[in-house]
Amino acid sequence: MVSTVVGDYSGRVYVRGNVLQHNHADPSLSIFKARFGTESFVVKRVSRPFFDLSIRLAAEFTDTHERVLVYPYFDSTLLALIKDDPDLIHTQRKKILRYTAEAIQELHSKNWIHIDIKPDNILVNLDGGDTKEITNAVLGDFDIAYRLDDGKGLRTRHAIGNAMWRSPEGQTAVGVTKASDTYSFGLVDLLRFGITPEQEVLGRHFTYFGPVPDALYRRVDDEAGCALLRDMSMIADETVENQPERRFLYWSRELGPVAQDAISQMTTLDPTARPTIEQVLVHPWWQED
Repeated sequence: MVSTVVGDYSGRVYVRGNVLQHNHADPSLSIFKARFGTESFVVKRVSRPFFDLSIRLAAEFTDTHERVLVYPYFDSTLLALIKDDPDLIHTQRKKILRYTAEAIQELHSKNWIHIDIKPDNILVNLDGGDTKEITNAVLGDFDIAYRLDDGKGLRTRHAIGNAMWRSPEGQTAVGVTKASDTYSFGLVDLLRFGITPEQEVLGRHFTYFGPVPDALYRRVDDEAGCALLRDMSMIADETVENQPERRFLYWSRELGPVAQDAISQMTTLDPTARPTIEQVLVHPWWQED
């Protein structure tokens, strides 16, 4: 389920008194929490460019009438959930990831890419009991989503999306495709093992998942971008030469071979060799307890 719900604006829903976030530069763009009956919603006034983007998404995923976005309200995010409860049981984390993968599949089926897949954009509802049973999870925040109308990779002036979760080609702002979303999703899965790329993100990626194939340079096809990739690849190769245990397949053995295979496929440095989200969803890992 994709959480770009764009619905009718009504005074019955919009509650100005419960402010989630103020936009001090333009108070009309602030975000509010609202209730209607027993359900909670998020009402978000937005700028025209973002609303126009949302309309394009809504035309394929739901209906809209007003320049006000109404979202179902969710209790938490995957990032907050893991921080608050590091011992959240494996099956519940996997359930969240499954819902997220299905949301990515829905987007990709209509040639949209999210570009900003990260743990705090995965919204989660719990049943409120002691077991913390996950009742629903969706992928949110489509501010920079893009439709690949011509089938070509997205090229932007600057890298977009969160630097911590971007694919290698995403770091160069060149050649971003559906495969880039898949890579980011693979990194999200690493979060549950306490592994978060921090500084020198490309170096970490290349250290974990290298060596860097020529196919990545061909996909980027940009002199400055390839120079950045080569520099970081050199650093990563030197690191691994002295510390071979830095490779993902070395330190991830405790995950088991099936989980290793799933993550390795999603995070292969060759964008053309990454599985589609449909292939991810049929990987045997989902059947493991």
